Amino acid sequence: MGFLGPEHYVVENQGLEFDPRSNYKAEHEKYATNVPGLFAAGDCRRGQSLVVWGIHEGRGAAREIDLYLMGSTELT
Repeated sequence: MGFLGPEHYVVENQGLEFDPRSNYKAEHEKYATNVPGLFAAGDCRRGQSLVVWGIHEGRGAAREIDLYLMGSTELT
């Protein structure tokens, strides 16, 4: 069957929005969802993709989370 999308039960009580393909909806390159403090990256945000995109998005999400928590970041 392949990749069927991210598990929804993980966030079912959070009020998280989903995109038209049932992925977690998060702002591009900000990784922020509609739920304050909840970020999404990789396959759960963009759908099934190459592992290099998952790594790239993981790093980007870490940067945005650091910025959210600390107010600034040195991560690139």
